[in-house]
Amino acid sequence: MAAVSQPQRNRSRRPKSVPPNAQFVENLLRIDVSSKVVLSVWGLDDSVTATELKKLFDPFGRIWDITIEKNQQYASRNVAYIKFEKRPDNITGLSQVSIGGTFLCMDIEESTPTNGNSKVRATKLELGVKQSKTEFCSEFIARDNVFVELLESKRFIRIKFERKFQDTLVEYQIESKFHDMMQHCIDKEDLGDRTAVTIHLKYPPSYWRYCPGVDSPDPLRWTMGSCLRRVVDIYPEGSKFVRPKSLQSTPEPLEPNPANMSSKLGKWIVIRFETPKGNKSLVSFLKKAKSYYLLSDNSPQIRVLDGSLIHRPPIPLLPFEVRYNLEAALSFNYLVEYDLTERFFEVLTRLDPLKASLILEQIVTDRNRVWNPTKLLLQEEARLAKNTLRPREPPPQCVFLRKVFVTPTTMYLQTPSVETSNRIIRHYLSLSDYFLRVEFSDEGSNKIRSKDSPGSSSTQNAIYNRIFNALTNGIKIGDRHYEFLAFSASQLRENAAWFFCPQGGPHTADSIREWMGDFSHIKSIAKFGARMGQCFSSTRAIANLSKDDVRIISDIERDGQCFTDGCGKLSPKLAHMIGKQLEKDGTPAAFQIRLGGSKGVLAVSPYLHGNQVQIRPSMKKFHVDHYVLEVIKTSAFTSSYLNRQIIILLSALGVPDKVILDLKNAMVRDLDRLEHDEELAKQMLIQNWHEGGVSSMMTSMIVHGFLQRRDPFIKNLLTLFKLQMLEELSKKARIYVPQGAYLLGVPDETGSLGEDEIFVQVSSVDNFATRRVIEGKCAVVRCPCFHPGDVRVVKAVNRPELKHLYDVVVFSTKGHRSIPSMCSGGDLDGDGNVLWDPDIVNNIKEHPPMDYSSREPMTNNNVTIRDIKKFFVQYAVSNNLGMIAHAHLALSDQLEEGPLHGKCLRLAQLHSDAVDFPKSGKPAEMNPELRAKKYPDFMEKSPDTTYKSKRVLGRIYRECGKHEAFTPKNDDESPLFKDLLIEGYQGYLANARESKAQYDTEVKSLMNQYGVRSDFELVSGFIMGVDIMTTKREHDIRLAVVNAYSHIRRRYRTELEQEFYGFEGRIVPPDKRPFLEMKAAAWYAVCYQDFQSGQQPYTFAWIAWDILCKIASRFPVTQFQHHEEQLGPHQPIQESTPMPMDKRVYTMGPFKFLGHDVDDDQFLAAINLQ
Repeated sequence: MAAVSQPQRNRSRRPKSVPPNAQFVENLLRIDVSSKVVLSVWGLDDSVTATELKKLFDPFGRIWDITIEKNQQYASRNVAYIKFEKRPDNITGLSQVSIGGTFLCMDIEESTPTNGNSKVRATKLELGVKQSKTEFCSEFIARDNVFVELLESKRFIRIKFERKFQDTLVEYQIESKFHDMMQHCIDKEDLGDRTAVTIHLKYPPSYWRYCPGVDSPDPLRWTMGSCLRRVVDIYPEGSKFVRPKSLQSTPEPLEPNPANMSSKLGKWIVIRFETPKGNKSLVSFLKKAKSYYLLSDNSPQIRVLDGSLIHRPPIPLLPFEVRYNLEAALSFNYLVEYDLTERFFEVLTRLDPLKASLILEQIVTDRNRVWNPTKLLLQEEARLAKNTLRPREPPPQCVFLRKVFVTPTTMYLQTPSVETSNRIIRHYLSLSDYFLRVEFSDEGSNKIRSKDSPGSSSTQNAIYNRIFNALTNGIKIGDRHYEFLAFSASQLRENAAWFFCPQGGPHTADSIREWMGDFSHIKSIAKFGARMGQCFSSTRAIANLSKDDVRIISDIERDGQCFTDGCGKLSPKLAHMIGKQLEKDGTPAAFQIRLGGSKGVLAVSPYLHGNQVQIRPSMKKFHVDHYVLEVIKTSAFTSSYLNRQIIILLSALGVPDKVILDLKNAMVRDLDRLEHDEELAKQMLIQNWHEGGVSSMMTSMIVHGFLQRRDPFIKNLLTLFKLQMLEELSKKARIYVPQGAYLLGVPDETGSLGEDEIFVQVSSVDNFATRRVIEGKCAVVRCPCFHPGDVRVVKAVNRPELKHLYDVVVFSTKGHRSIPSMCSGGDLDGDGNVLWDPDIVNNIKEHPPMDYSSREPMTNNNVTIRDIKKFFVQYAVSNNLGMIAHAHLALSDQLEEGPLHGKCLRLAQLHSDAVDFPKSGKPAEMNPELRAKKYPDFMEKSPDTTYKSKRVLGRIYRECGKHEAFTPKNDDESPLFKDLLIEGYQGYLANARESKAQYDTEVKSLMNQYGVRSDFELVSGFIMGVDIMTTKREHDIRLAVVNAYSHIRRRYRTELEQEFYGFEGRIVPPDKRPFLEMKAAAWYAVCYQDFQSGQQPYTFAWIAWDILCKIASRFPVTQFQHHEEQLGPHQPIQESTPMPMDKRVYTMGPFKFLGHDVDDDQFLAAINLQ
């Protein structure tokens, strides 16, 4: 910005009895008329508000922001900054503005030349869809005061236009962010005397209505956003204009293509405008668009059609599965209504419903626009003519579920996907097809902004009304009408809920809620909803217990403090059974569970027998006679990592930056050597044991020489692993701490630990049976952590009485307050970091813990389901958890005292209130003064609000930098190791090719479903980014992908083995193992020798990774054939008839293959990694 202010001015002394001097007027006149100008106004009384200043300065030009900065000591030094869209008009009058007869003191703070104005005045604006690559169907036209502008600082395109109604003129605004656009999405056409520009969007833009004269709720801030109101519909010109009210519901349910909407804003993802030829602003607009790779290099001539004149036949009666998938394809604009002709519906209705549904589902999973759907249907009909399809069966403990995303202007229907089941789905398994998961989000799957977001106040009423309408009147798809059922705690955070379609049977949403349990004693609306959601946790049903197996025991309490909050006990026998069912090699010491109306953790107690379980009152949330033990997760050793929150606190508590940076540098050095040092690669994979089991596979491949022989599969996975670790290091400051662990917490039932003592016994990852007890000074911290007192320094001691507890942190039950309650106010139902690195622990200067006492919840003597629905919307309106966390991160970096500053301490308390909001029903009220106005560079906010951080997080961010995107490296001549092609494999080649074709289809479908870019990312779980509609956290998305692929992998593993199973069940007997190896070798051959560009070349083979590694173990690395000696990729593999098993001669040592994936612990116990 070009500053033209007067640096010598003394704002506290200029007399107010005279207007600003002539120099101010002269300076203002020198500025170009089109330049943006910021005026500073000072000498304001404390009573002056931003809204008053807005009304005072409105006559002089369009204002887009006013900010008042108060001086705490001298009111005369209060300063307001007024930002004008262009140089103010009537400069003489401006210089004489006064309040109460006193002239205001003014100076020019900044002026910004437009450098080629990109605000284009257009003669016509059209919205619609593409019917073909060269045909645009126009469905909406605006001609009055149309302006189109590309805003670089905000990274979006903004369009303004006016609409005339019976009694008023309304200005509308359209905004589309760059990240919601594809590259080269803007076409320019020369139409003779005018130029047309067509913008192709990925998602619908957001629509706003300008309401001048609206007061700002913040006395110190007014923004243009204060006067904007979100709209979900635009009424026809000339009709009566109706303003939406808060929580207003219409009687109709939400539908994919509603008849009661005047405009189909959610379908119109093509914007077209025209302007006279030679418009200089357009030249600037297109130049900027090109710099962001938005402008197409080769624009076609586009024919404009009037959408109202095109015949669209009604959708005929279709089976629900077919109708749903058709609506899904339409919702994502892979099909458009104009393409659905009578001929299309004729072909669709004569198809077998299973085949029709499959074809439509494939359209959605392919994620490409189909320009001629009738032709596609006919082709697929011919291809599937001789095939008999059977309904898909979900894996055990899973179910196929449908999911719908509701945005302000449309709905997106996702095809059924495999999900882990929950208590409700298991009980109503025959009705699982009638459950629907619904998620509410903004356009482009952005989270809905809370009322505390800048400029949000009541701007989002139209969105909140749409959510309330869906909850109140349901969602209608085809002939099914889904009603609101309930939501889990995690769903509430994601603005998501469960819906159910009664279908006229005995089961309704009300009857299902009644079956869940007795919630009548709960008077808090928020807690009532949270307790119902407990039944929807994704769990595995393990054991049907009897009522006598479950006993209530007392909590350990002292002076009003509970030391066993959320933790009970179970018998070793039951723990062993759970470990076996979950395919664990050893028996875990603790389990996160759900049992009836209870939730929390169960720790193994050697004093219990049979199937005994002991529940504490702190675990019991409601009553229900349901005695199925459901497990969410088990205790396990997990490596410890620092993150931004922990690093900020450690720095403030005295840990030198050098300690953090040394850990970071050691991690970067190791990652740089990873792909060239086998021992280091094995060590890092062990440190980062992966939940999908890929770490064991990769380690085994390295041990058996595949990295040394440059196998492209292991090389690509190691590259992915490295890139993901570096990306998380840069973006999240995720730094590995060798002397630390991330563990589930349990209480000391023996009383052997003293105050501030813990017991930590950790397993060695490479040998589950080897354990080590940690002794000495430790730090304990749980995330989220915002208060300096969340980091507790404790003493780890060895207590033989607790040796049965491992891979958990055992907390003392003595003292005035429990350690977990001091760590972010947590209970024992969660994990935390335990650090014993002396460079960290010995430098911590402990800070008193915060009081995390819960606020009294809002109550209602008779909670109704309508109350629950209102609370769901209230949470969406008032949830400012993310905003508080961002403000804390930014202010901790800016303020000299960091998180010890009063503002940050207040934000820590507010964050605790916001976390408690789902149970208390009371939102955290965030004062505007606590909002961050500038952000450190590592937060990657917009350039105009970003500064270079001088703290350790800034150094980590910049030193790690950005890394290249992952590009799979597939050699044209793939290195097939012929030693793996053992005698007899040819007999299984035909089967292998058929299985691989099916596998490739499923993998591609899953990649498209989650927007994963490569099969290597999908298989490994090292995902570098997704393109998916969701508001879930990155970790949750990654976990969902890992789980989804694991179902595919297990099914094909079963297909590999099942013909060889013996009488003992899912175990391959010794006499059949040679044939299993031959089949695995055939799977390897079809991947490595039949490789064709564009296919998934390697991942299918490594479903049998342990078998291939077993074969490789017979050939030392030096005996492997180099790729120069390999069979050429174009030499055909000769197939043969499988040799009868009793005629084959084969020798091998004993090796037991289980019918499931080899567990990480089983694997590491079987191989030597020394």
